Amino acid sequence: MEETDWDIEEVKHLKTKQLIQSNLVMLLLFVLIGYFAENGNIFVLYGMFCVLLWLIVAVTLYILTTGKFVGTKTNRRVQEFDRTQLGEKRWRRRKIIELVFMSLLSVIVTVLTFVEDYETAIFNFPIDAFPFMGAWLGYNIGEMIRIHNL
Repeated sequence: MEETDWDIEEVKHLKTKQLIQSNLVMLLLFVLIGYFAENGNIFVLYGMFCVLLWLIVAVTLYILTTGKFVGTKTNRRVQEFDRTQLGEKRWRRRKIIELVFMSLLSVIVTVLTFVEDYETAIFNFPIDAFPFMGAWLGYNIGEMIRIHNL
């Protein structure tokens, strides 16, 4: 599709819908973190985070190698728009950077998951959740600004 074929109002609507879907996933993650932190099963929490990161790496690698998008219909349409807006070369470069960064993060988290001593680990849920909530808030503010700037 050409750049001119995209209706900006439709793209704004799709990106807003994608933001709501992302917030629902973040809310689910927040509830799971709270549940496992309060029940003292920190190894399961780290393991789930590790699996989630490797899943992101696998999906990114699949998208990069095949060029096919994964996710909901809304997510696929937004990714198509982003690809046409950026151009093939810039889009591919960003995907490679994302793949490298997520791979390194996944390796670090995997190593820490198996090296950490979970018997002595303490997780104070309300206090230790502030970085997660800050990232969540920052993500929302950034996405709203990007939607507004379209």
